[in-house]
Amino acid sequence: MFLPQRLPGQEWLGVVVAIPEPWVTRLTDLRLRLGDLAGSRIPAHITLMPPTPVARDARPAVIDHLRSIATRHSPFRITLSGTGSFRPVSDVAFMTLSEGAADCVDLAEEIRSGPLDHDTRFPYHPHVTLAQDVDDVTLDLALDIGTTIEASWIVPGFRLDRIDPSGIYSSMALFDFDVSAR
Repeated sequence: MFLPQRLPGQEWLGVVVAIPEPWVTRLTDLRLRLGDLAGSRIPAHITLMPPTPVARDARPAVIDHLRSIATRHSPFRITLSGTGSFRPVSDVAFMTLSEGAADCVDLAEEIRSGPLDHDTRFPYHPHVTLAQDVDDVTLDLALDIGTTIEASWIVPGFRLDRIDPSGIYSSMALFDFDVSAR
């Protein structure tokens, strides 16, 4: 996992859509069985904002910003079906979102404003990582196994995480969508 440079007084924050059981365990276990030990630091998820350095004293503004975004959205369905890869740019095999991708893109764009306005390394593409930084044979195996998995659920909101220097994510706050929005 890439962690951008962090200055004194900053912490790494990320925003994710959590994956419910039984899918989070199945996908995380698959990642570990494929030899991608990054799966031991964070369970399977859909990234809305990757680890980003943010001033610690900006945390109240970040929380207000995310709360405001959540109130403007309503729950939506995500369906994971199919696989893809970022090769040759990045050695990543992933599950694709056949439903809910546009909602994730909208959220990611809104999140990346105000106190979380920052440049991105790559264009945003919602996905669930199956394997990363493993050999080509293992990436191909991940893509094959991923085609046998389909998961669907209603997303009730998103989560703000803090990322420590070893890449372990810990939940800081949950932001529920407004069921009457839209």
